[in-house]
Amino acid sequence: MLSIRGKKVVLAVTGSIAAYKAAQICSLLKKKGAHVYPVMSPNAVPFLGPLTLSALAGHKTIVHQYEQGEKIHHISLAHSADVMVIAPATANTISKIACGICDNFLTTTAISASCPVLVAPAMNRSMYAQQAVQDNIQKMKSTGKYYFIGPQIGNLACGQQGMGKMTEPLDIVKEVSLLLDKTSQLAGKKVLISAGGTREFIDSVRYISNLSSGKMGAALAQAASNRGADQVVLVTTESQTSLDPMVEQIVVQSSRQMKQALLKVFSDMDITIMAAAVSDIVPRKRFDYKLKKKNDILSKLDFEMNENILKLLAQQKKEGQLLIGFAAEHGVDTEQVLEKLHEANIDAIVANDISRKDMGMGSDYNAVSIISRKGKRTDFQRAQKTVIAAQIWDFFIENFLQKRKA
Repeated sequence: MLSIRGKKVVLAVTGSIAAYKAAQICSLLKKKGAHVYPVMSPNAVPFLGPLTLSALAGHKTIVHQYEQGEKIHHISLAHSADVMVIAPATANTISKIACGICDNFLTTTAISASCPVLVAPAMNRSMYAQQAVQDNIQKMKSTGKYYFIGPQIGNLACGQQGMGKMTEPLDIVKEVSLLLDKTSQLAGKKVLISAGGTREFIDSVRYISNLSSGKMGAALAQAASNRGADQVVLVTTESQTSLDPMVEQIVVQSSRQMKQALLKVFSDMDITIMAAAVSDIVPRKRFDYKLKKKNDILSKLDFEMNENILKLLAQQKKEGQLLIGFAAEHGVDTEQVLEKLHEANIDAIVANDISRKDMGMGSDYNAVSIISRKGKRTDFQRAQKTVIAAQIWDFFIENFLQKRKA
């Protein structure tokens, strides 16, 4: 657990009978060399005295929203931490965070945190099984910022046995270590990602485009930031308001603007993922006014094949750079994808099947196949794009970055 040493950990405790176990979590984190900052919800105080955690952590336990009057402490603490742990996490607190409710210091800190947040649920089995609670857990997971451990099957405070017991403190601390390892996987790397469907204007109001929302590229950018990339640049046709401030967004419209933005920074990047849906054809001429129907608009429409930005970047690719393409396919044909791979000097293609109506362009869901230059194909089944983004990064880190280090 060397990854814990020297790290700043916010340990948050909510109103559960399992709160007493937070003292052991605090002690274990301190023994591993972490700097622990305890936070408690007001409902947790009857279960565990704040003084206990203060003594173990060596830092004052914060309970009330405005007790640190000299500064906005929930922001400074949340933005300076390496990881936040909520253990135990009640159904009440989970639901508040999922819905963006900031009614105490703990929930405000968890929502404003720029670091990963590890959540260890603890509640009655019937509460945990409630669809509303499960929906809120999935909602939190889908952000890519909140990670869950447990609960487990065991004896519950009500005298029943079932799913709802908090994971044991040592296992939580081990998970903190693994999470810190994961969030530093891209440390030292600069990442460039393109996203969204380009707009190729015909006249002052009309354009040709596609259904791409940019959600997949945005999810990849956020996941790269979550994993500790030094710099993440997202060149997108759709401004993504949900991304954290660490992701630099460059908003463009046309493929020409996208090309210029990408070329400006590409040479400095370690990893580039071209997730944008760049238009294959563009008008030969753009009219600065609205074409009139009575002037035979059809006779003025004239298109040509667009420049392939991915191929252009591949020509400038330097040794050590990782360049990944995306391909929207009606059913993924490995041979066709391999042809695209061999046409350019790129490392892999992520092919997504757009033949299904329940995923793909414009949807929050996707299913992809990653195909490498050697023809190896790895499939990832339908899931939320935030989940797919994490799986894509898992694959490239394991199969490209770690092997290069080896």
